[in-house]
Amino acid sequence: MAELNYLDGAENQYGLPNPVPKGLGEQASVIVNSHIRRPEGILYELDANGGPCLMTGLQPSFTYVVPGGVAAGTNVAVTVTPANVRADMVGDVLILDRGSPDFQEAVVVQSTSGNNQITFAQVQFPHAANVKVDVGCVINEERSVPSQRSIARYSRFPCVGILSLLGRYTYGRRSDQAMAGQVPNLLSSVRAFGGPPPWIPIPVSQISWSDATGEIWLPAGILAAYYSDVRIRYVAGYVETPDTIVRATSMVARNIVSSGALGGGAIKLLQAGGSRIERFSSSFLDNDIRGLLEPFKIRSLY
Repeated sequence: MAELNYLDGAENQYGLPNPVPKGLGEQASVIVNSHIRRPEGILYELDANGGPCLMTGLQPSFTYVVPGGVAAGTNVAVTVTPANVRADMVGDVLILDRGSPDFQEAVVVQSTSGNNQITFAQVQFPHAANVKVDVGCVINEERSVPSQRSIARYSRFPCVGILSLLGRYTYGRRSDQAMAGQVPNLLSSVRAFGGPPPWIPIPVSQISWSDATGEIWLPAGILAAYYSDVRIRYVAGYVETPDTIVRATSMVARNIVSSGALGGGAIKLLQAGGSRIERFSSSFLDNDIRGLLEPFKIRSLY
């Protein structure tokens, strides 16, 4: 994971020692991300046109290289190295030219061919030869859709952009399977003969979502049947660190420093002879910090 420092440039404003111990901001930020259960952090980066592109705190899980470069346009086919492209990459969101302010962008895999060819649905900017293509830099969630409903939910807030969405039909409950078997149609045939259910791209232009509820409204699929599962690839968070997060992180950092003064570690009680020092908590996160971070925690899906 890329290191995040929510205190970057603001350490001396919150009563921290000067100079700030090396790595203190990163350590406190990791503790904050762990508490809110968002290991990718809450910061995202923009593409060259100012749209949501990737999560700052996510390190690529894999990187391809396109020796021949990438042209701008729709249905752009490229040949990549190394040659380990998979068929199930359809719908993945990849990042071109990460770290380049003038060319950085997110692209969606429309199809694959063989083990070294990928077709992108749309590319905004031309990219030079040997451009890097990073995998795993956006939030990826897979959710089951409630029976007979066209609603799914995401867990990170605020959602600033859903970049890719896929749905599929799977084996339903016993009652649902019986009904499907009584009516001869494509969906019942898929269920009857088995096999891995394919993922079907859902146009993002046909959906809507609400940060108030975390719900995504989904269109129906083939034969007006509701999807069973969805894959959601999206970006959520803030371009700049909210002041509340900075304050909470600085409080964690101060607790780390004060704990170090007591001999290191998250010490709750220190006693020597007739002297006794006791902290309110054995954790770097006290109740005040937890309260500040509560609005940023991931939310229960159902």
